[in-house]
Amino acid sequence: MKGLNVAVVDCDYPQHSILKQKKRDMEVVKATPAYQNLLVEQAGRLKKKAYPVIGSTPASGIAD
Repeated sequence: MKGLNVAVVDCDYPQHSILKQKKRDMEVVKATPAYQNLLVEQAGRLKKKAYPVIGSTPASGIAD
């Protein structure tokens, strides 16, 4: 989605598998300098930060 800011609302309660995957990915990035450099390059190239992932429930997803 060019030029748009996006977010992901993970309504897969109680597993929140997308949210957990994002957290695992960020832990790997924090521990790996090569991935840190790639993330900085990508953010600079796209002029965007990483998209947020929000944990929610199906009933509350739109409000969150």
